Amino acid sequence: MGNRVSHGSSRNVNEEDYEDLDMGTPRLLAVLVMLFSYVKPAKSTPLQPVCDIRVLDNYIREAKNAANTAKQCEETCTLPGNFTLPKTSVSYREWAAKDLRTKAEEVQSGLKLLAAAVQKAQNLTVNSNMLYPIERSYSNIRSITQMVKSFTPVSLNGDQPAAQTTFSSRTVRTIFHVYLNFLQGKVRLFFLDTEACNLATS
Repeated sequence: MGNRVSHGSSRNVNEEDYEDLDMGTPRLLAVLVMLFSYVKPAKSTPLQPVCDIRVLDNYIREAKNAANTAKQCEETCTLPGNFTLPKTSVSYREWAAKDLRTKAEEVQSGLKLLAAAVQKAQNLTVNSNMLYPIERSYSNIRSITQMVKSFTPVSLNGDQPAAQTTFSSRTVRTIFHVYLNFLQGKVRLFFLDTEACNLATS
């Protein structure tokens, strides 16, 4: 993907893009190769993902760049209608008391809300400077969602997302501010709480 994307050539994403992740895309395969080096010590042992938190940190850097770009928006980044976004505040004591399943539910639910908001922003924004950050962020959210699912207990995958504490906004600036905070907060904490990441960082 180039660094400059015109509004006319921008691909409008739809809900099916989020629900049916295209695992055949070269970029997503590259992410999975970077993140998941599978180890199989015995023939009967199930494959386990190996965590490299640096991959997530790279997404956080990109989110920070997108948030900085969005800060330069004013009237053209105020969009019609409200966007539902997850609240990003975290009580570390309450978070530590939750099991991995509950944490995964919160993270997946929040990522789904962010994907929907970014998708709508892409379809509605008239600011050409924001098109590339929006498209890039949508793609990254899809990849991060797949990463979270790979570390989620099998019993959770396929379940309905947990209820999420939310608020509404109409600005692209707020969407990217929430996106960055969500990655730095709950998403990063989730990965650090998984056994694979604990072993990788210990």
